[in-house]
Parts: sequence; C-alpha cells; structure tokens
Amino acid sequence: MYEHPYLSQQLTRFEQEELERAAARRLFLAEHADQIVPRPAGALRRMLQRLFARPAARRTGAREAGASARITVDRSARPCDTAAVSAR
Repeated sequence: MYEHPYLSQQLTRFEQEELERAAARRLFLAEHADQIVPRPAGALRRMLQRLFARPAARRTGAREAGASARITVDRSARPCDTAAVSAR
C-alpha cells in the first residue's frame, strides 16, 4: 500500500555521488588541461570522416563544373530596347 523510502533514498544517494564524481572529473580536467593529449582517430571516426567528407568534395566538384559551363549574358542590351527596335 505504501512505498518504502529505501529505494528513493538509494537512488538519490547514487545520483548525488555521480554528480560529485562528475564535478571532481571536471575540476581535474580543468586543472590539468595542458596534459591532455587527444587520442588518434579510431576506425569508426575515420570511417565517419570519410563518409561525411565525400559529399562535400562532390559538391565542390559540381560547383566548379557548373561555374565553367555558365553562359555569360550581355546585360547592356535591355529586352525593352530590342523589342522597341524590332517593332519599328
């Protein structure tokens, strides 16, 4: 009928200990920031970099191809002027 407070007390104590450990870890990392060395990329990170790097390379290649194939338009001749000349 009534719940015993033991379980909620245990969970609260566990969460508080977890928060204390996380705070101690953050403090340690802040104090020793000059000693942190990044790990080399593992197999999964290298694979993800390759997957996400390829579409960007394809897009830049498409942009370069599209830029070389563009047609230049002479903006000095307005369509109104050519229509007026042809109507005379």
